[in-house]
Amino acid sequence: MVLLGEYAVLFGAPAVVMAVNRRARVDLAPSASNRWQLISPGLASRPAEFDIGAGGTVRWIDEDLGERFALVERLLHELHSAGVVELGRLSPAAVTLDTREFFRSRDDSRHKLGSSAALTVALTSALVAWADDRRVPDANPRWMQTLVDLHRRMQGGLGSGIDVAASVLGGVLRFQLDEDSSMVAARPIVLPSDLQILPIWTGRSASTRGFLEQLETGRAAHPQSVDGAISRLGDVSKAGIDAIQAGVVLGFLDAVDGFWDALEALGREIEMPILSQEHRRLRRLAAEYGVHYKPSGAGGGDLGIAFGFDPHAMRETTAGAKAEGFAVLDLETDAKGLTES
Repeated sequence: MVLLGEYAVLFGAPAVVMAVNRRARVDLAPSASNRWQLISPGLASRPAEFDIGAGGTVRWIDEDLGERFALVERLLHELHSAGVVELGRLSPAAVTLDTREFFRSRDDSRHKLGSSAALTVALTSALVAWADDRRVPDANPRWMQTLVDLHRRMQGGLGSGIDVAASVLGGVLRFQLDEDSSMVAARPIVLPSDLQILPIWTGRSASTRGFLEQLETGRAAHPQSVDGAISRLGDVSKAGIDAIQAGVVLGFLDAVDGFWDALEALGREIEMPILSQEHRRLRRLAAEYGVHYKPSGAGGGDLGIAFGFDPHAMRETTAGAKAEGFAVLDLETDAKGLTES
């Protein structure tokens, strides 16, 4: 869950991200047949069988069933292409993917809270261990960089990798790219003890990739104004994160408000509703109780976060959000990142 620094992090500004208590779990065992099997509780009622051909190409036995696992297919292809795992030499496995913690039900429909980074980290690490008959790779910066590069290729070169870093390392991280965006640096930080965080689900999913593609289109059309908006986001993000690390909660809350204004400006420039009507409603509600609010991630829907330091005000915000039909999520910091059970 990105606390501050969305969009600006793509261009070298610092951001802060919190790994939360939603985990993707991957188990591998020898396949009972000569084909790979993919088992996903809650997503498919029966195993999806497939073969892996030349170049890491996946051939589904049941193509209709295989369509549900497009993310896995892209990941396997990129794993092979990047030389991370030579899939062709592996004996087929029965792969169980459990991402049920990333889904929530509402109004007879299911909404995904986001799991591609966690799944990339878990499945890639498990396959590397399977290939070499050893433990999963250590959750270290070198392995994190490999996974960030892999996840970025899966998204057509888009994304900072901040969600991957959180999945690998866990905890709360100050995350930053170098000047050419090729390398990442992530180091743990400690949030002030009196800073309270309230994650709220807007009820509507949004496509991060779609927003990032529109950002690139907007920069190409209006480079000066878009870059100015991004620069402002970066300045506010750095000030807010410096305030966090200094334990100055009020300084961080001021940055949350400033970041909202800068997101508003960026949204106008790229003609994208980063600050959706749901986010606007939640910000107005939070402000009634002296609480500060911003989207988490690319915006347009998905998650928002209310920040404050007064427990009573946060309880009132919680009650108000629920009364208006929003879901307050029990997301907390997970200090553990990539682990082997």
